Amino acid sequence: MGDTMVEDGRPSGARPLGKAALVVGAGALVGFAAEFHALGWTSIPGNSCGGRYRPCPEGTTPTLVLAFALTFVGCVALTAALAAFTRIRPGKAVPGALAAAGVLVALWPGWQAYLWMRGPVLDPVWQAGPDRPASVRGAGAWAVGDDAETVVRARTDALVAYDSGTGDRRWVLRAPVRTSVCAMSDRIVDGVGLVSFARHEKPCGTVWGVDVRSGRKLWERRISGPAPAYGEGGDGLLAADAGVAVALAGQAVHGYGLDDGAARWTVKLPAAAGAGGGDDAPCEPVRASAAGGTTRVVVTCGGYDGFHSARILTLDNATGKELSRRALPVESRPSTVTVVRADPFVLLVQEEDERGLAAVLSYGAPDDMRKEPVTIPLTADEEDLAVITTYPLSFPARPVPWAVVDGDNLVVAAKKPGADSVERVSAYALDDGRRLWHADLGAGVVALAPAGRDRVAVLGDTERLWTFAAGDGARVGEEDGIMLRDVDTRIGTGAQLLRAGDGWVVVNGDDDGGRPPALAVSP
Repeated sequence: MGDTMVEDGRPSGARPLGKAALVVGAGALVGFAAEFHALGWTSIPGNSCGGRYRPCPEGTTPTLVLAFALTFVGCVALTAALAAFTRIRPGKAVPGALAAAGVLVALWPGWQAYLWMRGPVLDPVWQAGPDRPASVRGAGAWAVGDDAETVVRARTDALVAYDSGTGDRRWVLRAPVRTSVCAMSDRIVDGVGLVSFARHEKPCGTVWGVDVRSGRKLWERRISGPAPAYGEGGDGLLAADAGVAVALAGQAVHGYGLDDGAARWTVKLPAAAGAGGGDDAPCEPVRASAAGGTTRVVVTCGGYDGFHSARILTLDNATGKELSRRALPVESRPSTVTVVRADPFVLLVQEEDERGLAAVLSYGAPDDMRKEPVTIPLTADEEDLAVITTYPLSFPARPVPWAVVDGDNLVVAAKKPGADSVERVSAYALDDGRRLWHADLGAGVVALAPAGRDRVAVLGDTERLWTFAAGDGARVGEEDGIMLRDVDTRIGTGAQLLRAGDGWVVVNGDDDGGRPPALAVSP
């Protein structure tokens, strides 16, 4: 009787409520286990990961370890809790409902725990269909708008614009019949981009001004343009600045109205006087860049059978008047001349002479063109700079995807001493040539891109994206970079990386290996 009085003295339902809580808790453990199994296995890109070139997302291992551990603990706990509860309240419906409630309760905290273990990732949002015909290849790309709402990819036969959010084609502008894209301006100015076309083994002589928002050709000009040699980029043959379009011809520089293509001025390049009364050496423009109301033109003199000299002209964009000229510090024909940035004016020069100049030259702002350039050698005791990719024809119109100028800093891919692969990023001060910082990635560099003010993004071949402060090299965000999931084999070496809102658009040079022309990733 006494024992009965003690049991009856407890609050009604206390024991069933306690056992019910145990069932809910055990159900939550099973819910965690099921959720971690689903999230862990589906997070593996391509159902396989773990190697250098296909790493697993951060948190995959702890997620799966917890999944298996909780499976064992949860099943044992749920079995015991159900047995204890049914001894008090026999039946199947209520215990089953309690266990299901526990599973549901676990979903939200389980998801948050998984996100914390996994860390940030970038997932594929869209990819463009393959190039048709398959024989075409990429020539370069433009980002339209402050947030790159549209990405324009130039290929040999057309300009194709993609909505950076959805991947939908906004417009297509076809090249003239039997011509290929041979050059494009390095940037868009006031919604206008410049593109040039050439027939087979003919000069780059048809210039278009294109409204990049609608894909409409605004104007066309025919010039006796230069013919880029095989293996050389078609960069720097066109340049755009406020109100002016600059195009290089065989032995002249033309200025046109950016909006209407109206002829503004023409600067003809006289031959350089031969030494000792010899024959004059013809001169031709090889690269141009325009910014801040002036145009810088690199000019070389001397035919293929003899190099004479090289110089840089500074022209007024409004009138074509020569503002200054200075000698380019070379003694043999430059094998590479590429504009890295228009303002400040940064030039990559490499001579044919193996002991000649091979460096990045920083001339500063247009009004500093009379000063001696700051020289940053391509090879030094500390490292070798890899300004141009090993595949220079990936984008013949945009051949410098491995260098970014941010303010007064040059951030560039580099090789460690004695290394064969490009697995380092370094920064140099453009005002004095000092190396400011370097970071070894443990991964091959695929692309560099601006990522906002004082920020540079680096895409590695291990499907990771790092962000660095351009001034001091501090890593922004995740120390080990952000994982790009499920993009293996879709991104080629030398791809162009463009910031688009909160995500990125990757533009490939061609579809070799089944790579899409363009693809987007986003958080």
